[in-house]
Amino acid sequence: MYYLGVDGGGTKTTAVLSDLSGETVRTIKAGVGNIALLDRGSTAHLIRSILRSLLAGEKTDRILRATFGFAGAGRPEEKEMVSALIRAAGIKNFTVMTDAEILHYAIFGEQQGMLISAGTGSICVIRNEQSKFQQIGGWGYLLGDEGSGFYIGNRAIKQALLEIVAGEKPSRLTNELLLFYGLEKPENLITITYSSINPPKLVASCARLVCDLAEQGEPNAQKIVEDAATALLNLASLAVKQYQGEKPAIYKVALAGSILKESSIVNHLFKKRAAEKGLHFEYTRQELPPSAAGVLYSIKTDGKSAPASLIEKLKGIQFAE
Repeated sequence: MYYLGVDGGGTKTTAVLSDLSGETVRTIKAGVGNIALLDRGSTAHLIRSILRSLLAGEKTDRILRATFGFAGAGRPEEKEMVSALIRAAGIKNFTVMTDAEILHYAIFGEQQGMLISAGTGSICVIRNEQSKFQQIGGWGYLLGDEGSGFYIGNRAIKQALLEIVAGEKPSRLTNELLLFYGLEKPENLITITYSSINPPKLVASCARLVCDLAEQGEPNAQKIVEDAATALLNLASLAVKQYQGEKPAIYKVALAGSILKESSIVNHLFKKRAAEKGLHFEYTRQELPPSAAGVLYSIKTDGKSAPASLIEKLKGIQFAE
């Protein structure tokens, strides 16, 4: 019998299927898992294809309990839509949460803590004194995603277009963007953005380039990543205000996602600005993939305890491309 954990975000979906002993552990990596970007049929197909691949011919009733974390599943109506599709796929006992909530559980377990995640999108999640999740930001690329990969890429593309309007010589940032996307003229950035089937992913894909250029001293890129760090710190500052009662002397904070990975310039700028602002943050690292944490959450909600050997095995799992 198995336990399942699924983590679906703006770029990819990962899933882990495991028995209680850890003797059988199967993994899969699939496409976009943000249900705000998928229609009902595509979401159903994603769920069924994950189950089909992981079960390898076995029946769905072999899954005792499952945990699904999907970006875009934070509101009751979206959560119920996903739940209906999961039930239709044959899973009886399951929990639906957001990808940020399952990531928070992967890092902090049942403990309080502040998660700031910036990948394609951005979000801040805290767990309050009543063990309830509270979300700050995470409203998608049209209404939010401040400091995210999309934010950085969007600002960079806008900079290239503004240079045309101003009749300026293309900056190094603009020239590098054109090389990155394989384009001849800045105007073509408009075409590829609006013709893309996934504009947030396409725009965010250049964020690493912008961060690299910022580290090399390109002034436009530097301004963009500095603003990104400030935007993410603003989310954290809002989160601090959400804590009720006596404020902790030190806040446990985890920085996650490709934009805030340990070696990134945005990570370094965030920590520097937080210290300058007098925010007392103790930074915690992620050791467990979110979908693997979903397995542990499924085991816990099934009334069982995961053996230490399984936890260690889940920490080291890899997802093939």
